[in-house]
Amino acid sequence: MKLDKVSERVYANTEGLTGGNVGIVVMEDAVAAVDAQYPVSGADFRRSIPSVTRKPVTHLLLTHYHGDHVFGAQAFEDCEIVAHRLLKAGMEENLRTTWAPGSLEMMLEDVRRDRPERAWLYEGLRIVLPTVTFDDRFTLDGVEMIHMGGHTAGSSVVHIPDDRVLFAGDLVFAETFPWAGDPTADPDAWIEAFKAILAMDVETIIPGHGPLCDKKEVETQLRWFEAVRDEMKRLIADGASEEEAVNHDGYPDFYESERPERRENSLRHWFRFWFQRS
Repeated sequence: MKLDKVSERVYANTEGLTGGNVGIVVMEDAVAAVDAQYPVSGADFRRSIPSVTRKPVTHLLLTHYHGDHVFGAQAFEDCEIVAHRLLKAGMEENLRTTWAPGSLEMMLEDVRRDRPERAWLYEGLRIVLPTVTFDDRFTLDGVEMIHMGGHTAGSSVVHIPDDRVLFAGDLVFAETFPWAGDPTADPDAWIEAFKAILAMDVETIIPGHGPLCDKKEVETQLRWFEAVRDEMKRLIADGASEEEAVNHDGYPDFYESERPERRENSLRHWFRFWFQRS
């Protein structure tokens, strides 16, 4: 895996070929990795770090609990693995349900059937939980993790103030339609997260998926999220059904979805979220 220099202390891989974007922050005496992809690609990521720095990797910072960001954590088991407490809680819940023995094997069979080109990435999967959790913020040698929620209940960003760089995790899907259908996704909190990012002194954003971007991308996403919220809430107030709201053609144009079901499932979750609060 190739790590490209983003700033004086930050390197990242945003090719998106083997999972969510990953990167590192080179600190005074050590290295913090951000997210870990899948077991095979996570190990490749770990092996690539000495190509840009000889400092030891001591921390893995996880932005949210989705498999393409946390399944590779086993390659960093010798490190402190840091995440928001709700991320760890979500992983623990999955270990009792979708990642439980039997269920996990069924999930892997689904991957082999539905996305065979990615099945090899899961080889040797072993779930490794965070070892350190936080509530609002976690700081480490000029690096700060900030809990924001939105994409998932435990979603956090990793901010490197001196470099004006932000790892946004999956709060930002640059130049593509976001996955917004997680059961814990909160579109209102997501909108507030966009606003919080726009208020930060950040020049370069490493999204969870897609190429490097800046605040213009966040502004684009914020405008669309707010427009969809306004229109969907109007539909709900007018008595529209879930199917009518999901298939409504009055939402503004936006990026196409990499997978057709992503847009539908995201809008369906949003409808249920706002309908329950109407």
